Amino acid sequence: MANYPSGRDFWVAYKGIHAKPTFLKDEGDGQGPLRQIAYRYVKDWRGCVDAGSNVGMWTRNLMRDFDTVHCFEPNPVFVECWNKNIPKDQNAFLYEVGLGEKNSSATFNAPLDQRLQRSPGEIAIKTMDSYQLEQIDFIKIDVDGYEDLLLQGAKETIANNSPVINIEMKATKRPDVVSISRKILTDLGYSRRIRTRSDEVWTKS
Repeated sequence: MANYPSGRDFWVAYKGIHAKPTFLKDEGDGQGPLRQIAYRYVKDWRGCVDAGSNVGMWTRNLMRDFDTVHCFEPNPVFVECWNKNIPKDQNAFLYEVGLGEKNSSATFNAPLDQRLQRSPGEIAIKTMDSYQLEQIDFIKIDVDGYEDLLLQGAKETIANNSPVINIEMKATKRPDVVSISRKILTDLGYSRRIRTRSDEVWTKS
């Protein structure tokens, strides 16, 4: 494999401040403590999914640990940052779409919004299942309220691969989304192993 990018420097975009990516130093390590907690449950390191890749902070770390990283990010500004942060000759592949329960479309309220609205728009929505991903041992999901729709369109991928899943579950802010998401995972034979802040780790029972 080619040399991986090092350091904690990232091109970023801040809501309300920057309309385009700005290079900043010491911007972070992609929520390292959360990732290490989830890693306790990972047994194989072949492929993973970074759903809600944003500017690639998780991606940069995942690509060191897994053979292949499939990244999904629908926001064009964050995509621009991701492409600056992740060299093209690496083992990470970016799909510029949102993940939902069916092939459709959605929209953002603002250029730097991270939360997709549940109404048709200019953003392409695909199902994870439509990519027919194989040898997936880990899935990270951080899609700001779209978790239930993503899971509905990822049932086959999850059933076929039995990956460890690290998913954001904001129960106070989005109780309905969290309730549906938990039911989907439970119906797939998954159990929650641990909760850290707003993230939960689920594994096949």
